[in-house]
Order: sequence, then structure tokens, then C-alpha cells
Amino acid sequence: MTFQLDGNGPKIYEEVMVPLWFGRWAEALVEKASLCTSERVLDVACGTGVTTRLAKSKVGPSGKVDGLDINALMLAQAKDLAGDLDIQWIESDVCGSGLPSGSYDVILSQHGYHYFPDKPKALSEFLRLLVPGGRLAFSIWYGHSPYTEALCAAVARHISPEIAEKQRSQRQTPSAEELKQQVEDQGFSDVAVQRQELLIDVPLAPEFVPMHLASMPIAGAFLALNENARNALIQEVAEQLDEFVAGDRLVYPDAVNVVEGRK
Repeated sequence: MTFQLDGNGPKIYEEVMVPLWFGRWAEALVEKASLCTSERVLDVACGTGVTTRLAKSKVGPSGKVDGLDINALMLAQAKDLAGDLDIQWIESDVCGSGLPSGSYDVILSQHGYHYFPDKPKALSEFLRLLVPGGRLAFSIWYGHSPYTEALCAAVARHISPEIAEKQRSQRQTPSAEELKQQVEDQGFSDVAVQRQELLIDVPLAPEFVPMHLASMPIAGAFLALNENARNALIQEVAEQLDEFVAGDRLVYPDAVNVVEGRK
């Protein structure tokens, strides 16, 4: 499974999903990683660079931060957003960077692990890239939220079950026990998995659903619907989430697992 955006997808992703979702999860992940001044950090599947930029703010001018992603358009957006920050951007598959062994003190990945085509190979590569005692920290969705459940059900009815399954698969993730075993099997020690929960605050469905789907790989299928079908999909999501309406906002719980390990 992959998560690839084209066209205006990366720009919409950064302008919509980063402030409302991924920026907050990036802050939680970087805080959990306890980065120190002068550390060398690799952010894998960095996307538009929200976690990468936060990491750079923690390690300071004497630290080194690199962002790695396979998507050239996402990296282009990341470079623009980073401005004058001293960050190296690497366009590469997670397992094919060719970076020297022992290059990093910390490897981070926010919501990237789920999309790695060969997870054992990726974890082995992380182990190679870390110094002895180096740390790994990555986040992955803890199943579905009330919003994503309602959205996928509506997509199945108004677009197709196949498109809904593509969207749903983003949240079909390993259990905490499976994650711990997968990381330990590749040689990491002191592996721990912790559930983190946030209250997500987004605009009401008529505003948020079109913005969200426009930033997803299934954007084309949503935009291909006629106006009546799009409105029916959005209305169904709104009805299913009525209990989470707070004034002019949707406020609902969501969660990730954060996996940590040491070389």
C-alpha cells in the first residue's frame, strides 16, 4: 500500500490536513522522542516536512536533520516551507537511500510505517542507519476515529466499496502487540508501544469533508461525483457525526500508537 499525492494534493495536504491533524500529531511525536541539542535526526516519509521542521527546532543549529520521502511533489512543498532552515531533503524509497551506516542518533516517522512495502527491511535499514544506542520513534493510527468510520461508510455508499476500502485501509493497522513484535524481530531493544489520544477539532462536515478528500489519494473519485452525489455523501457524514458537533466545529477523539525502540 502507498500514500501518493499528485497535482495540488501536497499543497492542499499542507494547508488543510497539517494544521488540523498532522501538525498536532507531529508535536506529540517529537515531544515523545525527547530530542536533544546537537542530535542527528532522520525523518522518514517526511511528506511536506512538518515533523522535520519541528525536529530541527529541537536540535538547534548544531544538530542535523534530514527529511526523506519518495514523493517529489511532497518534498518540493517541504523545501518551500522550510525556507532558510538547514535541512537536507532526500528523495528516496525508505530502503534505498544509500546513506552511510551509523549516520543518525534518532529516526522519526509520523504515519509512514503503515505504508512501507517491506516493513522488516525498513526496520533493518533503520537499525543500520542508527548509531549504537540510537533511538527509533514512529507513530501509526490506532484504528478508526468516529470521523473516519463515518466517512468510509459514506464513501462506500456514494462512490464505491472499492474506493472506500482504499480509504479505510489507511486505518487498518497492526495491534500494539504486533507492532512491538515486528520491531523486536529486527533487532531493536527496549521496545515500547504507547497509545496517544487527542481531541481533534475541525470544521463541520460540509466544509471539512471536501477539503479532506481533496487532499487524499481518492480525491479524483470524489471530485468525479456529480454535485448531488457529493452533497449526499457529505450529508451522510454530517448526520453520523451529529453527537460530535460543538457549535460550528466537529470535535471528536482520535488516537495513534507511538512505537519506540533502541539500537
